[in-house]
Amino acid sequence: MKLSDFIDIHTHILPGLDDGPKELSESIVLARLYTDVGIKMVFATPHFLPGTAWSASPEKILAATQMLQDSLHHSGSKLILIPGMEIAIQKNMGMNLDRGRYLPLGNSSAYLLEPPFDSPSFNPLEPLNEFLERQQQVILAHPERSEYFQLYPQTLQKVHSQGVAIQVNIGSLLGWFGQQSQELAKQLLVWDIIDYLASDAHSSEHRRPPNLQEWQTLQEIINPATLRKLAYTNPKKLL
Repeated sequence: MKLSDFIDIHTHILPGLDDGPKELSESIVLARLYTDVGIKMVFATPHFLPGTAWSASPEKILAATQMLQDSLHHSGSKLILIPGMEIAIQKNMGMNLDRGRYLPLGNSSAYLLEPPFDSPSFNPLEPLNEFLERQQQVILAHPERSEYFQLYPQTLQKVHSQGVAIQVNIGSLLGWFGQQSQELAKQLLVWDIIDYLASDAHSSEHRRPPNLQEWQTLQEIINPATLRKLAYTNPKKLL
């Protein structure tokens, strides 16, 4: 699979909403990293963490996506942005879901949910039931980076069998987030329970999209058919 076919469902490309780019100019530079390797489409998924500065409303995210899209168009970029958000997993999420505070990925019914990184005593799977009970699709963002799942990896097999999709960061497979994240990401590959690969890109300097050399390394880890499914076929179904 060519890197240019990659549809990235998890990025922090919108300016000024979270720990991604602070300024519009930085977002445009990040967008250029995608188009330089031929990538045509990414999902803009800023963090949503209620009670913090990272809690932009769906309306604000939609407006920011359109603003950046217009700016990219005027700069000559052909990158297409699809709006979404990365929602921090908390207790009692059903109320916010019913009130429309969460933005799905594009026009799909799929919500990208982020487990906590360092709360091994909090089971992040329990709140997912509030989405599943409402017949909403859940995509679990980079669980390989979560201490809970590093301690209890088999829980991911169970929840995947119940219909929860799993998104792994490309950087985890490449070792960018440490040995534990890399080992768990590779174990999820062995178990065949990864549904999406994404960059989780935050800037043009660090936490960036993969380049051609890194994509080549990824192709040595994942067989071509599986890579195409996780990086193109499944993401395309969200459109």
